[in-house]
Amino acid sequence: MAFAAGGLAATGPAGAALAVQLPAGEEAVQATPFEAAVNEARAIMMADPHAALAHAERAAALALDFATPAEQDIGLVTAWWLQSEALTRLGRPLEARPVAERALETLGAAPEPTKLYADLLVSAARASQQTGDHGGALGRFRTAYEVYRQIGQTRSEAIILQSIGSIYNDARQYERAISYFDDATARFTDDASLDLAAFNNRGNAYRELGRYDEALDQYQQALAIASEMGSSTLEARILNNIASLHVAFGRFDAADEALDAAFDKADGQEGAEWTRFLWGTRAQTAYGRGDYRQARTDIERTFQGIDIGGTPQHFREFHEAAADIYTVLGLWRQAAEHLRAFKRLDDEGRDVAASANNALMAAEFDFAEQELEIEQLRSQRLAQDAELARARANQRLMLVGALLMLSLIGIVIALWRQRVARERQRVLSRALYEDAETGLPSRKALERAAGEAASALGHPVTVIALEIKRHTHLRGVLGFATVSRLKAEMAARLKSAGFDRLIGIVSPGVLGVLLPHGDEAAASEEAERMRACFAAPLRVDDLDIDVSVIAGIGIDTLGEACVRKANIAVRQARDAYQTVAAFDAQRYGNPAENLTLMSRMVDATRNGAMSLHYQPKLNLRTGRYGAAEALCRWRDGDRNIPPNDFIPLAEKTGHIRAVTEWSIEQVVRDQKRLYEAGIEMALSVNVSGAVLNDSELAERALNICRGAPGEITFEVTETAIMADPEQAMTNLEKWVRAGIRLAIDDYGSGMSSLAYLKMLPSHELKLDRAFVTHVAESKRDQMLVKSTVDLAHNLGLAMTAEGVETDEALALLKLLGADWAQGYGLSKALPLDGFIDFLRRVEEAGRLPAAPAERPGPDLKEVTR
Repeated sequence: MAFAAGGLAATGPAGAALAVQLPAGEEAVQATPFEAAVNEARAIMMADPHAALAHAERAAALALDFATPAEQDIGLVTAWWLQSEALTRLGRPLEARPVAERALETLGAAPEPTKLYADLLVSAARASQQTGDHGGALGRFRTAYEVYRQIGQTRSEAIILQSIGSIYNDARQYERAISYFDDATARFTDDASLDLAAFNNRGNAYRELGRYDEALDQYQQALAIASEMGSSTLEARILNNIASLHVAFGRFDAADEALDAAFDKADGQEGAEWTRFLWGTRAQTAYGRGDYRQARTDIERTFQGIDIGGTPQHFREFHEAAADIYTVLGLWRQAAEHLRAFKRLDDEGRDVAASANNALMAAEFDFAEQELEIEQLRSQRLAQDAELARARANQRLMLVGALLMLSLIGIVIALWRQRVARERQRVLSRALYEDAETGLPSRKALERAAGEAASALGHPVTVIALEIKRHTHLRGVLGFATVSRLKAEMAARLKSAGFDRLIGIVSPGVLGVLLPHGDEAAASEEAERMRACFAAPLRVDDLDIDVSVIAGIGIDTLGEACVRKANIAVRQARDAYQTVAAFDAQRYGNPAENLTLMSRMVDATRNGAMSLHYQPKLNLRTGRYGAAEALCRWRDGDRNIPPNDFIPLAEKTGHIRAVTEWSIEQVVRDQKRLYEAGIEMALSVNVSGAVLNDSELAERALNICRGAPGEITFEVTETAIMADPEQAMTNLEKWVRAGIRLAIDDYGSGMSSLAYLKMLPSHELKLDRAFVTHVAESKRDQMLVKSTVDLAHNLGLAMTAEGVETDEALALLKLLGADWAQGYGLSKALPLDGFIDFLRRVEEAGRLPAAPAERPGPDLKEVTR
């Protein structure tokens, strides 16, 4: 639990921010209901932000009763400031920010330098910081700082310094964060809330730096202040920080002792939102001891009643703990849910760190000058006393001394400005070119070095990216500090093996090695040598750690492109189950081209360039065509774009929903045309796994199919439900109960699972063409087809064979018991008019069913879930 200047955060895990108490000012006379509401909101802001928000909202309503517009405006601004503060503490910065902005607009374009104006700027800055706008936050903090200085609010200046320290903390520049927490304490001394925040926040920073003893000392000093303040809530939350520190360093007895004390302090507050984090830390302790069932009980109390898909950053480490716990217990679905949540928050955390670093580098606020001012403040009173003494002694001497002092000050200022500029440049350079966690060169340093090497050598150079397998798992088990040292040890081992050109950090789990040549074959050999470097375990903190890596090779004359290609090559190697891969431009494609392709694809569904073709399905029991599969065809200008070129891309970019919805609508329209032509035909449409969990689309598809005159089938792959099995099964069952048929497509092409086959409410099994194409020649394929037919029939499913290309295969499939056949040997996919002509031609041969009698469409019942 951390402390951020300005107010107590509503909730927070170990390492999340607690805040300095809002300055209450002088006790106001509760002469009106408005003043009473304001005072109540301010008094309980730290302890109960929910109640504070209610009082602030009541104050806003009461402000409208003031007699003059000016009084109403000030009343509303005060109430809105309190609302913004409460919302920020409740973890709702997206709501807090517009409230603060509205209050600032009400004060006008050039407001008077008042404390209310500065407090509003701080509220807006905090909300901006929590939403990732660190640049906006720094700008607002700077303006507020200047107002506080102008009106003599030294305590509030110290709070601003704490807030700037928290931005350095977001940027993972922990040493710099500590220096700002120190400066805040120096700016305003003997204030319990500020001192407590500084000790606690320094403890968090030392913990991230892996400095256990210093972190524990800071936490204990914060705990002592909280005890003097008589706040059991603060004591419990700091004790949870201490417990989390012990867990991170494997000291589980000490962690349990701290947690027991925290639970004692929290007695009577079990319903408070923040207490769930005590259970989260307790779960981490139980897991560390190997008591996995107790760990499960505790972690479930942490997440009880919470939407896992929308948790804030406070829950990140608990998601990782939950994934580890459920994995050990074999509860894969729960583990996968928490891993997805952890990845989401981990990605957000990296984005926040990048945003904070960029904002700090671009900030106009001269932090170095602020540090100089703090030092000047410490000696200011002494200098003033000496000056007054000289004035009383000799006024003329004072004048000469003053002139001399001005000259000296001019020289000192010039020297200090030069020093500040050098220090600023050093800080910015270190932040940009050095990885804060490991001390190794950063990605920017690798890019710069690669570009300079290519320019000096006159040819492309190579960067090899080495992704650490199980990086997230290692970080969860060993902790951030140990894994950081592990990466530094990996770099040292590579250097000792002769790879000493430049080794840096490409991303949190990926190292990069620069090679001074552009030979792909040689780079592949060197990548294998690098992988061999880690055949023996690495020794870190008295632990032998086994590490393996996947290598990606990027070659280019531009540094940024070189590193980017290497990083992409790692993903390509992983996707292809390879240990080493060079960047494949053809597989990667052109991102800009892909974006325009998706825009054209959506337009094609509206302007008629996209159409459906229908491939007939032959009923092997009746010898007649009774069904067809709808397949997308896209004519883009002068060329036809195959589905394999745009469907996977649509799934990755999220445009597949529009194509799926259009396909279902078009199938229903085309089926109506078939019925008008006197042809009764069941039609099927493919539903992408990327949208199978979309409950809104599921309801929309159901409504569309209610207008179908005949039987509609949705074809899905069994792997489509794996991302979110629970939601996918809900949608599938809803469709089936409404009368829509379900077919399992491409069966046998992937990791076919009998468990999913048993669970799916399906009607039809479609055997992949890989088992059908050579069925007439291959005894093994015949056995597989027969086994699949028997499996389908035993489960009550019809079996369709795809990829039928010869009469021999067709005859054999009928003999083996298949129910339906589909493939080029019967007919390719045809546009609707061509499909109708085909059916009319085969009707003369007696293979098309007679025109349908008048009957209603399928019974699409109302389904509510």
